[in-house]
Amino acid sequence: MTNESSSSDIRELWQSQPTEPPRVTLEEVRRKMRNFERRIFWRNLREYAGGAFVVVAFGLCAWKLPMLLFRIGSGLAIAGALYVMFQLHRRASLRPAPADLGLSTCIEFHRQTLERQRDALRGVGTWYLLPLVPGLAVIIIGTAVNQWAAHPAHRGHLVMGFGILASCVGAVFFLVWKLNQWGARKLQAQIDEMSELPSYRESGER
Repeated sequence: MTNESSSSDIRELWQSQPTEPPRVTLEEVRRKMRNFERRIFWRNLREYAGGAFVVVAFGLCAWKLPMLLFRIGSGLAIAGALYVMFQLHRRASLRPAPADLGLSTCIEFHRQTLERQRDALRGVGTWYLLPLVPGLAVIIIGTAVNQWAAHPAHRGHLVMGFGILASCVGAVFFLVWKLNQWGARKLQAQIDEMSELPSYRESGER
């Protein structure tokens, strides 16, 4: 009984010892920074390309389509896309890290980069999605008005069809918002992990 009790006490003492988070090297942090910056670069490039496509496509619509509401909606869509691209550059563009950073300052720089991207994702509803709503709304309304006048015998079906269309657009916007909130939570988890690194905690204590 004495030996068993002693072994149990030793095991409990060992399990109760605080575990120190694994240390990281400067090269590991720089590698993570490069990988993250590469993903952000390609994401932003896709967003800029998408914005340019919207500007060109709706510019052609505003030029070719005769109806006033279509032209107004196209103009609003172009303005919304330009605003989104401006905000993307302001909120989520890459800021290259200085080459002479030490370990603790490199960790802090990467942490600030993660926080900046997290904040951009959290606010995507106001600066990314909302500016696109007026143009799409006016285009949908313009299409509904046109079809309403052209097909008076099918107005009930038209109301149902455009209600479904508006619901689908709203669902897509909601899905995009949820995906970005999920991405923000993932970045927050990385930020929390970095805050527990010994090098970061030691630099914050000094």
